Parts: sequence; C-alpha cells; structure tokens
Amino acid sequence: MERLRGIVLRTVKYGDSSIIVDMLTDGRGRMSVMTRRTSRPTAEGSRIPPSQLMPLSLLEFDCNIHGQGHMPHPHAITCYHTYTSLQSQPVKTTLALFIAEFLSYALKEETGNQLLYQYLEQSFKWLDTAEHRFANFHLVLLIRLTRFIGIMPNIQRTGKNLYFDLINSEYSTTQPLHPHYLNPDETRRLPYMLHMNYDNMHLYALSRHQRRRCLEIINEYYRLHLPGFRELQSIEILSEIFD
Repeated sequence: MERLRGIVLRTVKYGDSSIIVDMLTDGRGRMSVMTRRTSRPTAEGSRIPPSQLMPLSLLEFDCNIHGQGHMPHPHAITCYHTYTSLQSQPVKTTLALFIAEFLSYALKEETGNQLLYQYLEQSFKWLDTAEHRFANFHLVLLIRLTRFIGIMPNIQRTGKNLYFDLINSEYSTTQPLHPHYLNPDETRRLPYMLHMNYDNMHLYALSRHQRRRCLEIINEYYRLHLPGFRELQSIEILSEIFD
C-alpha cells in the first residue's frame, strides 16, 4: 500500500456509480484510479464527493498498485489542500479548466517527478491566493513547464533580424522553409517572455491580442514537440477572459 498525492486533471463517469479520476501523482507520475461517487465522505474513505474532484484538486490517498490492466482503487482519500478561490472565482475557474486540459495532453510521465509535481502544486496555490495581476499566469506556467518535461527552447544566441525555428527550437539567420517559426519582431520578444515569473509578470502589459498570440505560439510549440498533443477545446474561451 502506497500513500500518494495527486493533482486531478479530469474525471470520467463510469457506470452508474463510479468515476475514473485521471491525475498526476507525486510518486507514480500520470495514473488513473477508480472511485465511487457519493454526496458526502464515507467512513472508509474509499469514496469522495464530486466537489472534491474538480480540475486541479489536490488529493491524498492510499493505493495498491496492481499489474498492467488493473485500475487501482484508492482508499483513505482526502483533499490535502482546500483552495479558497481557484475553483469558485469565475476567471480562475476558467483558467483551471484550461490548465487541466492542457496538462492532460502534455503530461505523459509514468514515473514520479517530484520537482514537476511541486512546481505545479506551488503554482496553483499561488494562483489561489492571488487577488489581482494574474492575467499572464497561464503563459508563465506553460512556458516554465517546458523545463520540467525536456522541451525548453534554446535561446542561447543574440543578433538582429533572427527567426526562431519552432520545430528545431533554435534561432535561424534565414527564414525557415516550413511555416512553424517566429518572425524577427516576435523573436526579439522571446527572451523577455522566457524570463517572466509570477512575481514580475504583471510588469508585462500585454493586450488581449498579444496574450492570445503568445498562447497560440505556446500551443503550437507543444504540438510540434509532444506527439499526440491534441487541439485544445478551452483555448477559445480562455482567450476572451482577459483584457
């Protein structure tokens, strides 16, 4: 029996009374478990209310890991951290839905990655307590996520009139022959975007159009570097929530 922590990415109804919970765990990486639905916690802790299975919920549970083909059934399930606004404030809820969908396509690890897990957990706790100046949060989260999954862009070069090749993840002095690149104006801004963090991101005053373009580039970059990365359903809604 293992004690694991997990970040809920999505849930799928299974039958009349069960739910498959897809999550990123600290010790086992990406995994799915099956639990039973209930309107309130049960004494044995093998069920969990749907309200605690919202996107990005932070769970802790005991689990027996069986061989391939057997979906684990968790026990002693609890929410080890309760958000105050992330899953109730409309703008943050929209962000949470987008991020959960993005991560469900981007994270494929089958082994534990404590640094990745801690990065995401701390990021969501930060967003939960932020009262304002978080319009660029999702851009920072996803740009910095590239470091943890091994696809961080290579920006170790300087110069004028450079292009950035999104496929080869490097600068180019000539326009690439394929359509997946940043023009010189966008390329000049790339280092600034990569140096954004949660503390300084409010200093980057992006218009709705600029923020949408950044998100399009990030989405394209992930699709080019992660096989099977799908078209996001929530990206259109997210693009409309910040001015």
